[in-house]
Amino acid sequence: MSTVLTTFGIGDESDRLYRRVLRQDGLRVEQHAEALDWPLERARSALLPLIELRLVRQDLDASLVAPHPRAALTRLVDRENARLNLRRRELEEVAAAMSEFSADHLAGRSDILDPTSLDVIPADSLAGTVEEMLRTTTGPIRSFHLEVAAGAAADSGVDSRAREGLEHGRELRSIYPVSVLDDPQHLAWVREWAALGERQRVVDKVPSEYAVLGDACVISAPIWGGSASSAVLIRMPLLVAAFTAVFDDAWASGIAVPDEDIEQDADTRLLSLLASGFKDEAIARYLGIGVRTVRRRVATLMDDLSVHSRFQLGVVAERRGLLGGRR
Repeated sequence: MSTVLTTFGIGDESDRLYRRVLRQDGLRVEQHAEALDWPLERARSALLPLIELRLVRQDLDASLVAPHPRAALTRLVDRENARLNLRRRELEEVAAAMSEFSADHLAGRSDILDPTSLDVIPADSLAGTVEEMLRTTTGPIRSFHLEVAAGAAADSGVDSRAREGLEHGRELRSIYPVSVLDDPQHLAWVREWAALGERQRVVDKVPSEYAVLGDACVISAPIWGGSASSAVLIRMPLLVAAFTAVFDDAWASGIAVPDEDIEQDADTRLLSLLASGFKDEAIARYLGIGVRTVRRRVATLMDDLSVHSRFQLGVVAERRGLLGGRR
């Protein structure tokens, strides 16, 4: 039978004896054995763990005395908590090393992985896998970001490896949702990477989160449209090409992150955003103005160009060369 003291290695019989000693201090083990109708050896066996844990002591006259249980049990609880904290730290160290072991495992299998299979990358191995793929692949990196400064991108090892690639001339293209312009910290993060050499575009809505590394592989969120807390590693050339095509289409229709230091014609920027399919709310974010202002300016442009729909506005603007160039 389990007791509340089982966690200290105290079984049912020791528990019963302990409770008797608490209630009747000063009796000898023989007297407790007789009251419990136990053989003497049984009582001595039950007494042994109580003495070892200092829940009961045996005085010189062989009588059994139990110190106050609050102090005695608190001491045992504190001891076990210390052990648990130590064990927790040890387990945390093992968990922290999992990504390193996973990366080593992946590196060892790089030549034998079936290119037609999908390898599931658990969350605790994702950063290590991304870092390993950055190290072992070549060619441009194409990344869709649903979130900024989150997930594997925020890992120090991945960050260092990506910066190292840029320093050595590796092309890094990233597409962000236009909502990054709403958060000063996110915008600062994006502009920091732009200063390092990352090529960037923003779109109204990022379709999913993934990265294409050269023509070697894709690291993608396991669910389309979801963020990559865990991921799948895709090596099939057909799928790598398909993910690349989706990215390149989005890149072609995206708009550069607005540069604080460059003055651009307001109407040209507005028309370019409309032509790229941005909704009024996204245009307002990009231009830093209100949605009503966007709609008023669109109406003014339609009137100036004598058109009756936004579609006609785009066609006429294209014909007259009013959209400007894209970076």
